[in-house]
Amino acid sequence: MTLPPMEDYFRDMVRIQARGPDRMRASVTFTADLQGPPEAGHGGGVTAMLFEMVRLFRNEGGGAGPMPGPVRIDVVLHREVPLETPLAAEVVPADDEWHSRILRDERPLAEAAVSLLAGPLPPVGPETRRRWEESHGRAHEVPGYEFCLACGLRNARGAQVRFDYNDALVWKRLQPPAHFRSADGSLFPGYLCIVADEIGWWMGALRQGECGLSNRVTVCLGRPVAYGEPLLILGDRSAVTASDAKGRLWHTQAAIVTSDWTPVATAEVQFAGSRAFTKVMLPKFLPDEDPAGLHRVFPRYAAPPDAPKSSTGRTGAA
Repeated sequence: MTLPPMEDYFRDMVRIQARGPDRMRASVTFTADLQGPPEAGHGGGVTAMLFEMVRLFRNEGGGAGPMPGPVRIDVVLHREVPLETPLAAEVVPADDEWHSRILRDERPLAEAAVSLLAGPLPPVGPETRRRWEESHGRAHEVPGYEFCLACGLRNARGAQVRFDYNDALVWKRLQPPAHFRSADGSLFPGYLCIVADEIGWWMGALRQGECGLSNRVTVCLGRPVAYGEPLLILGDRSAVTASDAKGRLWHTQAAIVTSDWTPVATAEVQFAGSRAFTKVMLPKFLPDEDPAGLHRVFPRYAAPPDAPKSSTGRTGAA
């Protein structure tokens, strides 16, 4: 089955109601294809939609051209975004940035500030590169939730990315499905938002041993990426830091780079872990080919297999 481009799919979810130079009002619906947690929009999908609304505001009616230069997308996720529900949305330009919001009953569910970056994206640090170059030993793959926009292998419209991890790093060689190719041959920037949020979520979940939610997401996008260009996404687990005294909020960092280590996107995600959310979400994960997979990531909640199989692991060589 050939799917329409994801860029078109996202834009079809936006129904513009009014547009002027100082504001765009619209209705936005998140379909089941765009879910992350059960019954809610994926944090990276929400980030992608908030950015796509800004692109629509600039481009609707042939007014402005493509977003110039590198951009920074700062997102606050206040509440879960419900699925299959028309929601109010708006974009308001400011002096040096654009503000996009998704609301329900006049209360913001999610909002973003999109601004232009003055310079190029920072390179991956030498210590992280060293850790990557030394990651030739065993690694594991994170579990997957079947319909997640990022990791769901049964979500035909999803990114279908399941990260590899070891004690040092979380990473993946990215192979975007064909429907993430835009009409001009570039990679849909929403894909980068989706996988950037997803790796931040998993870095927090691995650190805490619990499921949770992304509640703040910052994605910086560099130059446009040609669809099919080899990309690596990776995050250094030693850089995960607590954002609160109780150790329930975690700050994570990751980068997406080309084969010559040129950064095309960076991400910072605040992960909020929750015991209650873990108990709700854990049964939604698919059994891994490695029966110890869930227990390895969530040892306090997932029972170890009765007869664990020996794992040969996966290779993380560059």
